[in-house]
Amino acid sequence: MEWTELHGSLLGRAFGRLLGRPEPGAMAFVRCLAPDVVAALAADATFAPAGWQALRVADTDDEANRTTDADTAVELRETKGEATLLLVDTGRAGAGMDGIYSAAREVGEAELFTEAGRLAGAEVTSRLSSAHRAYAQRAIRRAQGAGHDSVSPWAEFDFLCRAGAHRRHPGEYLHLLGLWPVAVAADGDASAELAASRRFVDRLLGVAGGGLTVPARIASLRIAAAGEQRRDLERFLGEAATRPLRDALQALADQPHLWIGSLPVHPSDDIQAVELASWRNQNGKIAKWSGLVEPSEAAAPELVLKLDAQSAKEYSNLEVRWKARPADLEKHAADYHVAVLTDQDEELAARDVRHSARQQEKCRFSNDDFSALSEDALLSAKVVVSVVGRDAIERQESEEFVIRFGEPLETTAGGAGRKVRTFSEGLIELPSREAAAAVVENPTCITADARGFQHPLVVGRQACRSARTSAACN
Repeated sequence: MEWTELHGSLLGRAFGRLLGRPEPGAMAFVRCLAPDVVAALAADATFAPAGWQALRVADTDDEANRTTDADTAVELRETKGEATLLLVDTGRAGAGMDGIYSAAREVGEAELFTEAGRLAGAEVTSRLSSAHRAYAQRAIRRAQGAGHDSVSPWAEFDFLCRAGAHRRHPGEYLHLLGLWPVAVAADGDASAELAASRRFVDRLLGVAGGGLTVPARIASLRIAAAGEQRRDLERFLGEAATRPLRDALQALADQPHLWIGSLPVHPSDDIQAVELASWRNQNGKIAKWSGLVEPSEAAAPELVLKLDAQSAKEYSNLEVRWKARPADLEKHAADYHVAVLTDQDEELAARDVRHSARQQEKCRFSNDDFSALSEDALLSAKVVVSVVGRDAIERQESEEFVIRFGEPLETTAGGAGRKVRTFSEGLIELPSREAAAAVVENPTCITADARGFQHPLVVGRQACRSARTSAACN
């Protein structure tokens, strides 16, 4: 673990803001930090929560490194002395901390790193620029959706601290998030770079490359490295196969010639254009396959996500289709980046798709892709399809739609009832007295059939069936 001056100082400020004014006898503790982080904080003089005494709790007393044992920590709580924050080394503190756990305030991981991450992001803005901070935040979101081990709050904080402390572009520290490092160009496209970063990990180190030889994995990304660079890349991939993903990526930190931007990549020379299929049919209505609903003629189509969806059957699926030109491209001849963007071009979800050589290319997004949205979200969005590595090919954008949580508007398909001359004639033909009474007493239950006719015969039959359960036309 690399420790910078920002790690200790920012965590100290975060604790100070969360704990508030120190009162005599007050005691708080934190036990979500890894043992090496706890030891580093205790030894770091810049870690100084305002007005609070900070002590590491382990299995020994070491005043020079602000360390004490569990028994002494319990005595401190009983004497009601100086306000104290205990940094608990859970592997070495022992069982004597139970009394403190039940009586003192615990600082949780979520609240701690929410505040610490905000402070670290501000340092990146101050020491580098707002563009660097935006890049870092996009990288964190990309890593969170990468499908590998989840990115820990500490990893996100560590990533921001290192970029800020060294005043280096966040792309150089992507390995801390489980992504492939990027040698960022001055005029680089952040979305394309981060998409490539994730794609490199998936194809070279992930399950997408499982079963393939090292040369085949390199060829799948069209990497044209040669000589020493090629040998180093093959050696790295061979060694990475026997190591955990994060450890393997850490080895890339000192090999910038293997970063994205340094490795030469040959884009496909075959694909010429992409044509996005409309979500609307010939009548201008939203096609069912899109997964969108159209509440009214005046409103934009909606992707409605069910909050309590428990199974794939209850999930909503947003589907986008497109064709590549020319139509006879070979399989895997191109890679596509499919992204759902807000009207402010903020990426909500994204997928990388390889050319399948089918009649139409497809990509689907479901509830899981939008799990980071809040329950009251109401966003205007669009889908953008681009060809990876081919900036000259114009990206394709869908029409705008709305993303929200809730239940889709229910529509009842009316039957095609038999025509009668008058409404009363239709009442006469109803199958029972109960059905006729239900229609007369509650005319609001009469709906139009598929051709726009109001017909009590259809409603009357439904009412007759419903009357058996005392729910007629409710």
